Amino acid sequence: MNPVIPSSHYLLLDEQLSLDTILDNMYHQISIFKNHKLFKSGDINFELEFRLRNKYTNIDINDFVKCMSCRYHEYLFKENKTTRYRIIYESSYPANINEDQNINLENEEENKKEKEKEEENIEKKKKISKLYTYVDTNSEKEITETLNGKIEFTKKMTLMTAYYFVYKIVLSIETNLDVSDIISFLDNSLVETEKGCNKKIKSNKGLNILQFITPTIKYRKSYILHKDVRIYVTKYEDKSQFEIDFSRNINHERSDMINIVHDIMLLLDCSNFVLDYLFYLLPNFEFQKPITPSMDTIFDIADDLVKNTFFVAAKTDGLRLLVIITNHLMFSVSGNFDVEYIDCINSDLHLVFDCEFVNDDFIPFDILYHNVDLRLKSYKERIAILDSISFDSFNNKFKRKKIRKCGNYSDLQNFIENELENENKNLVPNDGIIITDGASTYTLQSIIPFDSHRVEHIRIYKIKTRNTVDLRFDGRYFYAKQHSIKKSNLKLTLAEFKKICLKYHQHKKLNRDKNKMDIIIDNPFNKRIVYYQLVKEKKIPFIIEFDLDKGVFVKKRKDKWTSTSLNTFNSIVLASFQKINIEIFSPDSNTLMRKYHNRIKQNILNEYKGNLLDIGSGNGEDIHKWKHFRKIACIEPDNVKLKNLNERINKSDIKNRITIYPNTIQNIKLKDSFNIATCFFAINDFNYSDVESMLNHISQNINEILVVLFMDNSLFNGDIDSPCIKYRQCIDTHKNKFLESLDKES
Repeated sequence: MNPVIPSSHYLLLDEQLSLDTILDNMYHQISIFKNHKLFKSGDINFELEFRLRNKYTNIDINDFVKCMSCRYHEYLFKENKTTRYRIIYESSYPANINEDQNINLENEEENKKEKEKEEENIEKKKKISKLYTYVDTNSEKEITETLNGKIEFTKKMTLMTAYYFVYKIVLSIETNLDVSDIISFLDNSLVETEKGCNKKIKSNKGLNILQFITPTIKYRKSYILHKDVRIYVTKYEDKSQFEIDFSRNINHERSDMINIVHDIMLLLDCSNFVLDYLFYLLPNFEFQKPITPSMDTIFDIADDLVKNTFFVAAKTDGLRLLVIITNHLMFSVSGNFDVEYIDCINSDLHLVFDCEFVNDDFIPFDILYHNVDLRLKSYKERIAILDSISFDSFNNKFKRKKIRKCGNYSDLQNFIENELENENKNLVPNDGIIITDGASTYTLQSIIPFDSHRVEHIRIYKIKTRNTVDLRFDGRYFYAKQHSIKKSNLKLTLAEFKKICLKYHQHKKLNRDKNKMDIIIDNPFNKRIVYYQLVKEKKIPFIIEFDLDKGVFVKKRKDKWTSTSLNTFNSIVLASFQKINIEIFSPDSNTLMRKYHNRIKQNILNEYKGNLLDIGSGNGEDIHKWKHFRKIACIEPDNVKLKNLNERINKSDIKNRITIYPNTIQNIKLKDSFNIATCFFAINDFNYSDVESMLNHISQNINEILVVLFMDNSLFNGDIDSPCIKYRQCIDTHKNKFLESLDKES
């Protein structure tokens, strides 16, 4: 794999045409040429060659040509961009490449010094051995010996050139020229007379130029597959050349031709091309990463989610992969940019899906490319495109998941109660939900290099059944990326730490003899053009999943090579502290309601300062809202609640400003005056006479306002009963004002 992703070649790529289309264009060119009035079939041969592109394959073919190959000299003269003359001379068979002292195929001293290069060479040999086995198995015979003593003088003109994955496809016409001049010319070793070269040489431009060309020594092996398809493997200097030649059967059966081309390509590592092509389709690509919201974030985004329509789906606990489908072939790309071939399909599509991979199924949850880049389209538009695609042609490699369109939070609750349970019954492991704003784009980054325009609208959130993080452990310390994480932040017991240490030593022993890992640093080099750096890790990292809610080890992450980022870690720590999980959306949970009430109380209290009278302080959960008051009086008659209230006050920074009255408001004689009095959700412990007594009792002590909070029954289907009061509507919904009198029936 290239050390930098994408490589510098990706800017030069063009949109991939299907092999069918390329061949149609070439056969059409042949037809045009044959119909020309000057065409003479006896003088011209058509050549159709598929040549592996070294910048994407870079194979070492020593195993092919190191022995029993044909050695020859080649003179090459390019007359212009499309026309060239070639002379092959002094062909000898057999030739053993290792005995030749004039060609240096491997720098062995360098390989001894650099162990990493040795490992790379081992990997390359594994891949070329597959290619060698394929050729050896599928060839009808080897024809290298027929090159012995061969002399050839040809003129070749290129008609068309095309690029298909790791191949350069060349259609050309070749004319054989008279070799008699070559024999006399080369045998005389370019001897010149006083009058210059002999007349025959002067009369031929291709021979005349040989005086200034040094021949290249090449080694070649040749094979015939069925139906006269030929394989040429050539080595010269430090270069390798692998060709599939259909020239002797230019009208080879189309499907068979495509199968041969694909079979050979997929034996090799074509990941460099696939990654470059990914960045050609999706410039400045970055995996979208959902965030874990805090409770404040949930409330801040709620209105926009409902306004824009939002989507909810099960958070599948699988391996995150992109799937690229182009020219009948499917490839997957991991978060570490590892590329794997999936399958060949009949449909000629150009798609990029964002998927989870579980139980040998790809589960798409987003689409990034469908003939055009979709990342700046809204999620609502992308989901509509995803739903319009027929997955029947993908050889059962994909499994659809339910992505529910929601108009309110009731729809979200229904999804969690009903459809999430159905997803689990389908044996797809889920560990939460994903909420996506319908107007959200896939990327913040402008897709146009050096364009300063940025689209600031990514809203995708994950809420898990339990708040877990992926951390790297080195035997002593935990890390989020390069940042050390204190054990105290993990609420880690000694027993759990020992368990993790044991797992680490098992991992270390298991991977002791394995090669170094190639890890991708997923931080962009700069903000305008995204590149990723391949880093050599000395050992395979030990990544664990840790449950922050319970402070326990969950499992070793065999599918991940990097840990959670520090920002992600901090957001999940906050979610764990605030007890955010999918249970907060259950009808039985009051978490969101309490948070909503707390926001209202905080907004009211922020409007006032001075002295505060709090009636019904309860367990003291509002203490942190009182920091800006000069003096606070707490009224609470319940003994159990008083105990909790005292504990909280003793830990507070404002404990010297707080006075507790352990009685009901009706039985306390107040001496101080107060700027504001509050009675937050305590009135349900009062009867009507208590309320009247309270108002009469505090009327002389309140300078500005009394604020009483209780639930508005217009938000409910019926009255709410409590031991001493029945909640009835108390706000005029038309005027949005409190009614002037209390309901005396309560």
